[in-house]
Amino acid sequence: LAPRQVVVASIVSDADPFVHEVVAALKKAGVRAEADVRNEKINYKVREHSVGKVPVILAIGMQEVEARTVSVRRLGETRTETISLEAALSTFGFEALPPSGN
Repeated sequence: LAPRQVVVASIVSDADPFVHEVVAALKKAGVRAEADVRNEKINYKVREHSVGKVPVILAIGMQEVEARTVSVRRLGETRTETISLEAALSTFGFEALPPSGN
């Protein structure tokens, strides 16, 4: 398993409070998540975390804040998808579980 399973990156600084809210919710669901609220362009953040082999990057801008959604980019994929925060929590919470050993 990756040490950092999910990085939540802000697109604009106004989205920072929602970024921290998402990280807290992911951690509560058992996901190893970090916030990236540095004053850098989103493409720079995505590239840096992709090179660092972070499996999932969630990008959050003002559209996502208003709709309470997250934009999901998985390692090795070029497309992104936008899903609700609740769907993200259930998906990544399930994926973060260790194998059952059956």
